[in-house]
Amino acid sequence: MSTVDERAVEEARRQILAIVDQIRALAQGDVKEAEFFSALLAKSIEAMGAVGGIVWLVRDQGRVESVTGQGVEHTGIAQDQDAQTAHGKLVGALMGNPTGLIVPPRAGLTTADGSTAANNPTDLLVVAAPIDRAGTRAGLIEIFHQRNAPEVERGYLKFLEEVTQPARTFLDRQQLVTLDSQQTALVQVDRFSRAVHETLDPVATAFVLANEARRIIGCDRVSVLVKRGRKLRLEAVSGQESIERRASAVQAVEALVRVVAKAGDPLWHPDPATELPPQIEEELEVYVDESHATALAIIPLEKPKPTPVVQTGGVDAVAVAKAEATPKTAPEPIGAIVAEWFSSSTFEGGKRARVELVAEHGRVALANALAHTSLPLYPLLNFLGKSRALTTARNLPKTILAILATAAAILALVLVPADLRLEGKGTLEPVHHRDVFAGIDGVVESIAPGVEHAADVKEGQLLASLRNIELDVALTDVLGRKAASEEQLVSTRRAILEDKKISADEKTRMAGRAAQLQREIESLEAQRTLYEAKKLSLAVRSPIDGVIVTWQVRDRLMLRPVEKGQVLLNVADKTGPWELEIHLPDDRLGHVNRAYSEARAAGRALEVDYILATDPGTRHVGTVREIHEQAEVRGEQGNTVLLRITIDPSRHEKEELGAGASVTARINCGQRPLGYVIFHDLVAFIQQHILFRLW
Repeated sequence: MSTVDERAVEEARRQILAIVDQIRALAQGDVKEAEFFSALLAKSIEAMGAVGGIVWLVRDQGRVESVTGQGVEHTGIAQDQDAQTAHGKLVGALMGNPTGLIVPPRAGLTTADGSTAANNPTDLLVVAAPIDRAGTRAGLIEIFHQRNAPEVERGYLKFLEEVTQPARTFLDRQQLVTLDSQQTALVQVDRFSRAVHETLDPVATAFVLANEARRIIGCDRVSVLVKRGRKLRLEAVSGQESIERRASAVQAVEALVRVVAKAGDPLWHPDPATELPPQIEEELEVYVDESHATALAIIPLEKPKPTPVVQTGGVDAVAVAKAEATPKTAPEPIGAIVAEWFSSSTFEGGKRARVELVAEHGRVALANALAHTSLPLYPLLNFLGKSRALTTARNLPKTILAILATAAAILALVLVPADLRLEGKGTLEPVHHRDVFAGIDGVVESIAPGVEHAADVKEGQLLASLRNIELDVALTDVLGRKAASEEQLVSTRRAILEDKKISADEKTRMAGRAAQLQREIESLEAQRTLYEAKKLSLAVRSPIDGVIVTWQVRDRLMLRPVEKGQVLLNVADKTGPWELEIHLPDDRLGHVNRAYSEARAAGRALEVDYILATDPGTRHVGTVREIHEQAEVRGEQGNTVLLRITIDPSRHEKEELGAGASVTARINCGQRPLGYVIFHDLVAFIQQHILFRLW
């Protein structure tokens, strides 16, 4: 007959109660969910002497999730896929059972109709107790234990059911904390929504959005970018009153947001599950190095789709279809929100949800503000709305006077005629000037004495001498072959005349040889003549009377290899007529051509006012002589048309007439309204870039 040690039983009971009290105290403390259930499971396994256990909780939409587990590797479930599947079905059946259960090893769990709902795939006893909260199944505590006497196993279940009480208390407290935080969050969101929709100014909206969003999200910094023209521009940063546009951080964040907006998807960094395109990754590295942010989120803000209005007869199906239809082209973002953290590198704890909530409110507020400010005549209407003081009895006369003055100025711009003078840049050049070319390839061997910048030269005067070694070699070769042929010819003729022993046939052959040598000599003489003529090209001579206008002649040419046709010098006749070469932008050619045609039809010349860079204080007058028909690209000036302007050199001092001197000219294109004369460039821009696209 066995005896029971009452003191041992009492000691065990006290230990169990102490463990339960510890769990209850833990449930009343301020600990996280994972920490609490991990401690609860560890103490339960210790008190029961179990192999292991798992705590399951019911999440959103009825999803069952394992919160913590201990000793599972000793159950054999983790190594067998079939065992994991069977165990999952067992957990589902236990979760749906109204009370706790004990499932023997390899045994099945039957339903009310006697069918098997699930099986225990392990060689251990499964003891499970549900966690209920407000009549709803909230979780399950599952313990794996060795087989024991039936009354002991029932004791296991009873103990586990006791443990579920503090677990229920903990979950109730967690729910109250969640509801309280949700209430606080709702108040913050309501205040944020009211603040961000108070103004219809895009910059003010961005400023409010940046500062209020930082409180909602709980991040370290929020930046807001707004679409200006075709680019996203940084308009507000939380905690800052102004933005330094030239700062490298500002330029870096704008460049990063633009590539992210072009991709069209939000950016969450760091996100190991997402592989970024090279363009985004490059800009991201630059900005992170600049800002030192450990985590950031960039949300492009797109214009919200229109919401169908509910009418008396119900929702308009056509409006719903238009609102839900996929746009033909990807919408361009109207702004972007950048949230940054400097001490966190994860988005846990609802950070993503808060960022997305702020972005949803922000895109609606920015869309309304941009739509409001893009209304026609908005600046004028906004000014009138803010300037009611102008229409008061005290200021009304001043307002009327200002309006009349403005109207008079507008009428003057429309009705008062003025001369339309189009400006062009160019140079002063003598009419007779020639480039001196190299007539043959060679090396400049010498420069004639006195040949330098500003030196007077005559037509045909020797300027420089070239040397062509190949020509010398060829001429020497021709002379040598000619001399050899002449000696052979003399020898052949002497043999024919003096040698009496040769036969008639031999004489005939030698006579033919003499004739051949004579032809070779004549050919070589012709080659020598051509080489001598070509050698004359080695002498570089002036093509006209004039002055050398090339700078540093000796430094530029001495011992320099040159090619045939290469310009060596420039000679200008300064005593003859002079002209202006004006390069006029081609978009002004229409006015000049019309004025030129009208002047020719009237039998007069088209006048041009000009000033020289050498004497900018004196205005001179010339006439248009020629307008080239073809436009050419000339450096930074773009497409220009060349105009030749005839001038009177006698009206200039001799010192002013410098070839290549800069000139600013204005062509008189007739009279136009004063407003058009002042704003003709703006009118042309509007006609080309706006009105043309509307036609």
